[in-house]
Amino acid sequence: MAQVSEQAIAEDAPKLGLLDRIEIIKNKRSFPLVFPLSMLALLIVIFHIATGGEFLTFNVLKGVFNQSLIVGTMAIAVSFIYTTGNIDFSVGNVMGLAAVFGAMAYQATGSMVVMIVVTFLSGVGLMMCNCALGVIFHIKSAMVAVVAMSVYSAFTVFLVGAEPLKVDYQICKALEGNFRYIAFVLYFGGCILLYHKTAVGRKLRFIGGNVKCAQQTGINENKSIVTSFIFAGVGVGLAGVFQILRTGNIAQGVGTGMGMDVMLATVLGGMSIFGGAKSNAYAGFIGAVTVTVLNRGLLMLGVSSTLIQGARAIIFLLLVFMNSERQSTLPSRQQF
Repeated sequence: MAQVSEQAIAEDAPKLGLLDRIEIIKNKRSFPLVFPLSMLALLIVIFHIATGGEFLTFNVLKGVFNQSLIVGTMAIAVSFIYTTGNIDFSVGNVMGLAAVFGAMAYQATGSMVVMIVVTFLSGVGLMMCNCALGVIFHIKSAMVAVVAMSVYSAFTVFLVGAEPLKVDYQICKALEGNFRYIAFVLYFGGCILLYHKTAVGRKLRFIGGNVKCAQQTGINENKSIVTSFIFAGVGVGLAGVFQILRTGNIAQGVGTGMGMDVMLATVLGGMSIFGGAKSNAYAGFIGAVTVTVLNRGLLMLGVSSTLIQGARAIIFLLLVFMNSERQSTLPSRQQF
């Protein structure tokens, strides 16, 4: 009788639909890491087969890493902002203007050290300008970003002029390799430790998960947001240095459109655009590599740039659906 009863209960139980099963998979703790890595591995395998083995060569893989370094650094940086539930897609223009200031400093002094310091500090300063508008005047960060994109782009065009700003190419090439790699590894490792192993990261995730609960525990929302923009500015300034070293000159269009690339990379890496417990510091770099692999692979197959943009848009929408929902429950202890 017990067996019949259990069978009857099983038959009367509601059946799980496709969306229900997707929801169960999405809520697994490992999903934000496993899914982006699986998608990256799948793309590499597909392009390796489609190109007859040409994709998995040293030169191609090195090119993929170098191309993803700048966007990846900025994506890691904005993860601190996204964690709090805020969005700033003006980081590309901030990076561009910071690079302009750095190139101008080099032309005025002839010192690479001055160039690096000025670019770095400019990135931090410009991001703090964005933050001040939000914290002091209570303007949504997305609205600030819209204005900032136009203002910083206009300043970049005005300061650069008709001819690109030149930086000694030989010195840039000498610093481009080891300096960039060491600086990136130190920055990436520092972000991982700070984000996942300190109270700073826990507070930022708590703010993004449920700001009211965070305030009740004594966490200052404005202070946490300022902290997130400072760390973001450090990464954006570093990306500006990488941009100068990569090209040896700064043109009018530097940084234009990179803000959306950063957002795409962040979402592709498994980061929730609503912040909270699912946030992490490594998603941006995984996503940046994925975007670069997608672009490089499709170009090697002869796909037009228009179709590449369409493919990126479809993948972006898919990832937003799969991994960017605000949780309906309060944060639990296990999430932090």
